[in-house]
Amino acid sequence: MLIDFESTEPFMHVSAMVRASVLVCAVLLSGVRVLLLAQEAEPKPAPSDSEKYVGADVCQGCHDDAYQSFAKSAHSATLKSAAAQTRGCEGCHGPGAAHVEAGGDPEKIWRYSNAKPDVINHRCTRCHETSLGEVHVKAHLTCLTCHSAHHGHQHEALLVKPVNQLCRGCHHH
Repeated sequence: MLIDFESTEPFMHVSAMVRASVLVCAVLLSGVRVLLLAQEAEPKPAPSDSEKYVGADVCQGCHDDAYQSFAKSAHSATLKSAAAQTRGCEGCHGPGAAHVEAGGDPEKIWRYSNAKPDVINHRCTRCHETSLGEVHVKAHLTCLTCHSAHHGHQHEALLVKPVNQLCRGCHHH
C-alpha cells in the first residue's frame, strides 16, 4: 500500500493503529508493573520448619558436656527421629536456628529454668505417657524434680539421684 502524503486519510488510519498498539502495550506493561509491585509488597515467607532446626551436632559445638550426657541417656534414641521437632536437643528445647544465629542468646531457645511446673510437665508428656499424681502436682513438683536428660544417674529412668535417696528427700517414713 502506497501512502499518499498529500492525503491525510491513510495516515490517520495508520496513526489510529499505532495509537491502539501503544495503548495495548501500555495497558499490558502497567499490568505487569502492578504484578511486580504486588510481589514486592508481599512479605517474604517465614523459614520453613525444617530451616528452623539446626541438629544436635550444632548444639554439641557449644554444649558438649550436656550433649555427651544426653548421648548416654535413654533420650539418645531421639537422635534417630525422622522429624526435626522430635529429634535430639531440639526435641525438648525447640528449634535452635535463632539461638545459633544470635550467638547463643539464651532467650532464643526454650529453656526449662524458670518455666512453670505445668508447662514443664506438658512438654515431657508430649512424648511420655505418664502422670505425676495429684499429690506431686499440688506440691509443684515436675518431671525434672526427679529426672534429668542431662544429668541422670541412670540410663533408663534418668533419675537425678539413686531412687532410695530421691524418694526419701520428700518422704520421711
